[in-house]
Amino acid sequence: MKTQIFMRFFSLLVFMIPLLVFPQNFSEQPTEFNSGSSFAEYNLDTANSTFVIKGTSSLHDWEMTSRAIDGAIAFIKTDATSIDVQAINVTIGVRTFESGNRIMNKKCYEALKDDEYPNIFYRFKSLESIKSTGNNTFNANLNGTLTIAGVTKTVKIAVRLVNGGNKVIITGTKALKMSDFDIEPPRALLGTLKTGNDITIEFNLNYLSQ
Repeated sequence: MKTQIFMRFFSLLVFMIPLLVFPQNFSEQPTEFNSGSSFAEYNLDTANSTFVIKGTSSLHDWEMTSRAIDGAIAFIKTDATSIDVQAINVTIGVRTFESGNRIMNKKCYEALKDDEYPNIFYRFKSLESIKSTGNNTFNANLNGTLTIAGVTKTVKIAVRLVNGGNKVIITGTKALKMSDFDIEPPRALLGTLKTGNDITIEFNLNYLSQ
């Protein structure tokens, strides 16, 4: 009889120990996002995106455009007036840039060291500021890194971001110097055409929901 009572008590004790040591309070379990927030990922729509490099030379201004861009964006939309950007990445092949002039193309590819560094990369690091301007449109300052010709620099870029349901559009411009990336400004026509050190990048990036 005593043995049966002891076994029952032992069984009850074994059952109760986990409840005493690990109290179950599920209401205090953390949630991934606040109520009402939503996480979204979008991939670049290559057919409708452009990345342009513009510059000057001793003869005329020039520009090169790429329409072969790869990348994605991820963000959390907490409400109609707030977006928390989580990630942005952009990859552009150097040889996808086209100026309309074969000699200019060749000189720019060489200047960008495409044999050794065939891609240009942008990687988002942090959101410095973002402000809603209405109609799901935002002005933002993005901190990130830009890698050109194997040299990576930290850059801050002001952008306009439009969140249109199944599409996100990011546009902006950024002034740079070739020398910041150890690039020798290209020359052509026996040196009579000399490009300037200052360039401007312009981008229109269209992302579609996955």
